[in-house]
Amino acid sequence: MSPQSPLGELEVELTRLLRRARSSQHRIASEVHPDLDASGYAVLVTVRDLAAAGGGARGGDISEVLGLHKSTMSRNLAVLEELGLIERIPDPLDARARQVRLTPEGDEALDRSFQGRRERLRQQLTTWETPDIAELARLLRLLNDTAG
Repeated sequence: MSPQSPLGELEVELTRLLRRARSSQHRIASEVHPDLDASGYAVLVTVRDLAAAGGGARGGDISEVLGLHKSTMSRNLAVLEELGLIERIPDPLDARARQVRLTPEGDEALDRSFQGRRERLRQQLTTWETPDIAELARLLRLLNDTAG
């Protein structure tokens, strides 16, 4: 497949986007907490997403979403807890198990990081027309919904 083909061009541009996203994730993580790394940031966001209903998130579910081994997840959760960004709570379905959820400090730090990220994106897209932004969002949603 030629890099000039539409699929080749898409592959090149997605690779560039993912490379930039990884680079910016390190910066964003340090904005949440100076000792937070990109991996911990991804775990923190996943905890927030999974616990959105007001409860907590199970470590196994977080591992599954991120494709991380349980031992890696355990280390990440320990660091996040040590940084005061998450807390462990009893699992309402299993008295022997624990779930994790964001602390108020973790929630506020993530909110600030999301606001900063949105502002940087807004600045990058100042010359774009609103329909073009909506179309990009639609196409990315389509890609994400069909990704396996």
